[in-house]
Amino acid sequence: MRDVSSGQPRLLASRAVSLGADGNLQTETLMFDIGSAAARTLQIAAAPLPGEENTNNNSLTRVVNVGSEPRRILYIEGEPRWEYKFIRQAEEDDRMVQIVSMDRTSQNKIYRQGIADPKELADGFPSRPEDLFVYQGLIIGSVEAGYFTPGQQELIRQFVDRRGGGLLLLGGQFALADGGWNASNLTDLMPTTLPTEAGTFHREQDPRSGTTHTTAELAPAGVDNIITRLVDDPAANAAKWKKLPYLMDYEDPGTPKPGAAVLANMITPEGRTLPLLITESFGHGRTAIMATGGSWRWQMSSPLGDTAHDLFWQQLLRWVVSDTPGHVAASVPAQMLLDNGAITFTAEVRDQQYNPAPDAKVEAHILGPSGVSALVEMAPVPDSPGQFQAAWSAPKIGSYLTEITAQRTDPNTGKFRELGRDVLTFQRMDGVAENFHTEQNRDLLERLAAQTGGQYWKPADLGKLPGSIPFSEAGVTMRETKDLWNLPLVFLVLILLRFSEWWLRRKWGIV
Repeated sequence: MRDVSSGQPRLLASRAVSLGADGNLQTETLMFDIGSAAARTLQIAAAPLPGEENTNNNSLTRVVNVGSEPRRILYIEGEPRWEYKFIRQAEEDDRMVQIVSMDRTSQNKIYRQGIADPKELADGFPSRPEDLFVYQGLIIGSVEAGYFTPGQQELIRQFVDRRGGGLLLLGGQFALADGGWNASNLTDLMPTTLPTEAGTFHREQDPRSGTTHTTAELAPAGVDNIITRLVDDPAANAAKWKKLPYLMDYEDPGTPKPGAAVLANMITPEGRTLPLLITESFGHGRTAIMATGGSWRWQMSSPLGDTAHDLFWQQLLRWVVSDTPGHVAASVPAQMLLDNGAITFTAEVRDQQYNPAPDAKVEAHILGPSGVSALVEMAPVPDSPGQFQAAWSAPKIGSYLTEITAQRTDPNTGKFRELGRDVLTFQRMDGVAENFHTEQNRDLLERLAAQTGGQYWKPADLGKLPGSIPFSEAGVTMRETKDLWNLPLVFLVLILLRFSEWWLRRKWGIV
């Protein structure tokens, strides 16, 4: 993996990959630091195999836009505890995520950290969509459900469902079932069915007592998941998790729902295996449960320089916010245009409360190679409120940067006010499609066969082909017309008739 944006390519990452059986799709993940915010061109290359004939498809390029604004997470904690401190410490060196926190230090006192303005969260947890929806993620720690009003609980639901934000719930003495969340209006938001009884939160005994402790291990779905990857090799990653220090506490999160993914489990002192980290998609967003408030021991009891705790929390919190859209979410069918410059821009535009904004004015500002510049107005998509599309054709080979902006008329001033913007990157490359699409285009062949009255044959069915050819209506028929007397057979018949008449006449004595 190289950054070729500048004149001097820079190696970002590399590793050896063992290929599986021929013809099978194989997905590999490579982690790297892309650097500062900018539009960058990345080159991904694979070394040629012995005897490989076509090496033109061993490398490709992708244009990536690296944003500069951090993703903001609102973290509300119901009690001062070590987990709160260590989560914030893990994110201090992550420029992509910013935690804004509320820590309830007493019944009526909140300690705020990471706020951008003295008025931010001055009235406590937000009660209006426009106040909560400025965040991309939400963490709820050891906080009972009754702390939130019914309106705030509904706002949390809309934050995930409509806003598309990420919600992470932590274990604690006031969390999950022990916090009354199993009787709240947000049970369907959870990735698990919470236990109906209380007393699901357990603290570890004094480590000097010699008793066993709660340890963590990866579940099958987490062996190679980006959230739980502490080292690249899956086997080494699973071994690394088993060597993590024990958890200071744990909470029974209940039964995972059918659509949830269990990434990590915990083994309790009683020998029970309970889900530790569970994720699920909900509406436009995603939810997760980390059923402990004691992962801070991974940092305190690990050798000096071990980054497992910080790396895990950075990856988990990036997952919480990475797919949260803005007011404008733009997309293209493909970032690489192979031998064809035609492209369609699509944008989903939402207002301050993230409701569809069908009356917005949406434009695509395009910059390309050799001074290419265009401004394209996007039109609303029928029967899809808030969606806009525009078709365009890239005239030259190279990389393109497109900024989609949306404006709306302010009812108070009558002037346009910006709703939001999003940035797209794509690239046109000519003369390379045949190198990257060497497989059989079965869909095209089947359509051609159906349109011409033929049939698509699989190799296993070729034995039936000879018997089907005479009955096929496919092919081209040519008709040739000739005079009847011009056929040799007819000529012989006529001669035979003439000779028969003469012979009969002679026999009867007429001639």
